[in-house]
Amino acid sequence: MFILIADDEKMIRLSLQSMLEELYPHEHMYIHASNGQAAIAQVEKFSPDIAFLDIRMPLMNGLEALEACRTLSPSTKWIILSGYADFEYAQKAITLSAYSYLLKPVDLVTLKQVVDDIVVLKNQEKDHNNKLFALDVIRSFNMADQLGGEEAAFLSYGNDPYVLYQIYIDKQEKKQQHMLKHDLFCSIDSFCVKNSFISYHAVFFNTNGELCVICSVKDPSHLTFFINSQIRSYPRDMISVFMGIAGSLWEIYEKSRKISQLSEIRLVYDCRSAAEIEMLEQIPTLDKSLSFCEQIDCFIQNALVGNKETIRRQAAAFSQDKEMRDLFDCICLDTLYLYLEEVLAHSFLAGTFPAFVGELLEAASELSHNEPLWNFDITVIKDFVHQNYGKDVSIAYVSEYFNLSPTYFSKLFHEKTGQKYIDFVTEVRMENAKKLIRNNPRISVKQTAEAVGYTSVRHFSKTFQKFTGMHPSDY
Repeated sequence: MFILIADDEKMIRLSLQSMLEELYPHEHMYIHASNGQAAIAQVEKFSPDIAFLDIRMPLMNGLEALEACRTLSPSTKWIILSGYADFEYAQKAITLSAYSYLLKPVDLVTLKQVVDDIVVLKNQEKDHNNKLFALDVIRSFNMADQLGGEEAAFLSYGNDPYVLYQIYIDKQEKKQQHMLKHDLFCSIDSFCVKNSFISYHAVFFNTNGELCVICSVKDPSHLTFFINSQIRSYPRDMISVFMGIAGSLWEIYEKSRKISQLSEIRLVYDCRSAAEIEMLEQIPTLDKSLSFCEQIDCFIQNALVGNKETIRRQAAAFSQDKEMRDLFDCICLDTLYLYLEEVLAHSFLAGTFPAFVGELLEAASELSHNEPLWNFDITVIKDFVHQNYGKDVSIAYVSEYFNLSPTYFSKLFHEKTGQKYIDFVTEVRMENAKKLIRNNPRISVKQTAEAVGYTSVRHFSKTFQKFTGMHPSDY
């Protein structure tokens, strides 16, 4: 935590810090101020968790500084210091919402008791506020995904900028993938909880099943270092991290969408350390590299579902593409081969483009255990949604249930039905909502929303009105 010590006597400031360091070694960071005006400047800059304010200070006394600082940093816990056992001072401090009033010289036992109580209180407040933040972020992201983006869905928390980390884990073995996701989720969430320099955080899985970390933090360098160190602790696993920084949650959502569009670049560029989206956009061969990666991904998805004839045609076209052949010499082969080894369980050692295409075909020939695209019965997916529309039927969940990648699942559904998957889910939910209202005239809008799988009544009402032209209560 950040602790401000404001006193015009330097020795008193150093003595108080020494006592705190003795009680809490290496736990807190300290900032000093020698007068009331300097205290205000420090509060404005650092928003300290705890502030010790001496009453008798030049330029502006402690009580005047407290009165000015309350609006600058509402979450700060204020402790008034005084050498005078004057009830009037204590009374004034209480009216200004000071947490405690201590007489100098400060007793070590009393100091520990006061700070311990504040730490417990601050942790409780942070935990509560962060739960609200995480719920709002997840709700807003899901709503924006379903509606194609809606800025009004995103609330504002504090003045700190936001940082986004979007983590991709590529493995053919689903169980191992789940374990990695769980490990990273727990370690990152624990780090965010323990570190007070992170104002708010949300660790969750987006609609595509990727691990997302969003934090409100002035300086993300320590968090970035931690995430990078976690990723590197799995040296043989294909784990890629993309990051973006913005001033609002809406802008962070836009960064997330952009990352999703560029995420396949991880096949040919080493993104095992957090890669800033702005830097990736400056890659001279970005468009060509993405085209190369898209072709690789399309090839792999057809291989995974056993489309042998299709992958042969793709390989033939791929091998004759001069642009792809030239690009092959410029990309990071180590990264590409590691990715392919993870998702195809095949060792790639080719040094030339023709040999690489040959190895792709060889690896694909070993993957014929799944049904081919043209034999996949899409009605199975539709029946699943009809039976489970009130639960989680997101692309991430359902694609995993049917052992398909989210991207491929989306393409497959659209190709088979001519309809976007999210539009189909919405249609099923709205039709069932209409039935519920017709059959139960007294059912509330909230009950209807929950019954058909919506956590937000506002989102449900807006979708229902868009679908039927009427508000649920008027239907």
